[in-house]
Amino acid sequence: MDYFVRASESADDESVTGDDLLIGGATPLVTITKTEAMAIPAFAACVDTISGTVASLPVKLYARNGDSVMELENDPRVLMLNGDTGDLLTGPEMKKAMIEDYYCSDVGGNMFINYASPYSNEIESLHYVRAEDVCPMEDEVYDPIFKHVAYMIGGRRYEQWQVVRVLRSTRNGRFGRSVITANQVALSVAYMTMLYERSLVQRGGSKRGFLKSAKGLGKNALEALKNAWRRFYGSTDESVVVLNNGMEFQEASASSTEMQLNENKQTNANDIYSMFKMPPEIIRSGGTDNASKNARDNYIRFCIMDVLAAFVASLNRSLLLESEKPTHFFGFDLSEFTKADVKERWEAWKIAKEGGFVMVDEVRKSENMPPLGMEYTNMGLQDVLFDAKRNRIIVPNMGKVIDLDDLQPYEPGEQPASDDGNVQEQTDEGGETEDEGQHQS
Repeated sequence: MDYFVRASESADDESVTGDDLLIGGATPLVTITKTEAMAIPAFAACVDTISGTVASLPVKLYARNGDSVMELENDPRVLMLNGDTGDLLTGPEMKKAMIEDYYCSDVGGNMFINYASPYSNEIESLHYVRAEDVCPMEDEVYDPIFKHVAYMIGGRRYEQWQVVRVLRSTRNGRFGRSVITANQVALSVAYMTMLYERSLVQRGGSKRGFLKSAKGLGKNALEALKNAWRRFYGSTDESVVVLNNGMEFQEASASSTEMQLNENKQTNANDIYSMFKMPPEIIRSGGTDNASKNARDNYIRFCIMDVLAAFVASLNRSLLLESEKPTHFFGFDLSEFTKADVKERWEAWKIAKEGGFVMVDEVRKSENMPPLGMEYTNMGLQDVLFDAKRNRIIVPNMGKVIDLDDLQPYEPGEQPASDDGNVQEQTDEGGETEDEGQHQS
């Protein structure tokens, strides 16, 4: 019972009376917001890990030109997303803050696009906007098909093309469903368990119990006893309470919650990991560097890729011109994932180079090394190349090209024709033909 009383006191809910607690009305006492959720270690660790990973990945802009894809390195939008945004927050700080809002707020992560002028397509700066300062506005006449949204930010109205928004589990494009909203009960249990543990620490390990008196106490004596007992449990300054004659203290047995506090905390932490689809090994090992390869792969596949997909879709919709959308697209540089493991990174580059997927200077460029001017692609002479478009076979080590359409079919048992059209005679190991062998015999 003391557990629920202290939870209500921590929430500063003065409207809840003791009768409500005794009846059992303590279930909805604590409403979990971002402040309470981020106070839970497991929740804060998941949000910080995922947002930090996304913030560390560079954003790149690509353009399709026929069958080829070219990276646009010096585009101002890329420089803002990865470096100087024109705001107080840098690009990585802005991305990290947006992902935190993505998980903790129904409004999601928001970024304001500051154009040079109302009639210009030139972006001058990008500005992160806190979820608390964004108010999506509904249309006067709701249309379930042709949805539209405008935003009230700082007392001013902005249209949807002026804001980059990243929403989690949205259905209407205005509001999403954050992890906090979707898991109120589980997070309440974890938060109140943490408060209960704090109350145990504040008591200094002193057990709860009952005071038994042989006679009734007057009002003054009762108040003095209550004050002394409050100081005994609420402070470490006074550790002794003197009981009058005829009064004794009886310890209460430890509750099952006290006996299984560590088990409950571990169970609550595992529930929170499940909310984010986070492999527990990632958090318990102190990051992706110390986790196993299987845990890192699951972390990227289930925790990171869906967030990156949502972020990239928002960037493509809001930061690209209508004329650019058919050919241009943003993307995160996923090669950064391998930089934590030096051996794994260089083995991946080796496979890509030997397979002919990249050139030497492309590898050196990605590793921030000066180019060598070697614009060559690996191709082993032991391989036979098939040109599917022209239906021919190329044998590099023989210097031959065989056109499959010009090959003349022959029946089984017939001798294949040589290049000059004559039938080749089979010879034995000595180099003699069958006819010559018979004649000599």
